[in-house]
Amino acid sequence: MTEALFLGLITGMVMSVMLGTVFFALVQNSIDNGFRSGMLISAGVVISDIILISITLYNSSLIPKGGITETIVRICGAVFLIFYGITNLRKTESVSYPATKRNRRIFFYIRTGFLLNILNPGNFMGWAVVSTNLSQVALYTTRTSTTFYIAALSAIFGMELLISLGAYKLKRFITVKLLLIIDRGVGILFIGFAVVLLWPVVIHLF
Repeated sequence: MTEALFLGLITGMVMSVMLGTVFFALVQNSIDNGFRSGMLISAGVVISDIILISITLYNSSLIPKGGITETIVRICGAVFLIFYGITNLRKTESVSYPATKRNRRIFFYIRTGFLLNILNPGNFMGWAVVSTNLSQVALYTTRTSTTFYIAALSAIFGMELLISLGAYKLKRFITVKLLLIIDRGVGILFIGFAVVLLWPVVIHLF
């Protein structure tokens, strides 16, 4: 049980600090809208991870490993990322600190974290590998696996809160010009991730 707890914490920490769309969205929203927005995005990520774990835990055959299912997931993810990226590239408003935007509802931030995480096929594959190893290699029981997953999800949420808090605390050192550069950079990154998602689909078509 102790081993499962330790490995779960390590797995969660590694997954939370890997560079990806969630990381950049977390940092940017924490800077723009405060720590609360980052916390809500993190909650959305955890909710989506719970769904992915539920799918992979008992039936790994449901994980998209090719065919039409993976194609649909890649296209949906790419469309969302392109929309998010273009929105960032078109931003022209300036932000005066310490004021933060209050017009976004709780659901908006939870939805952002949820969609960015669940529409990334890499997360499906990642949890599928974890689930397969726990059941077929480590031979974990249901109770031990539950301990592992609770530890992993706790680590993910905790690490993302630290990332969000760090970004929020540093916002007073960030000028409007730098913030616009961050907006453009994040927009380009999102579009880049969208291209990466769509590339296998394009190659398959031709």
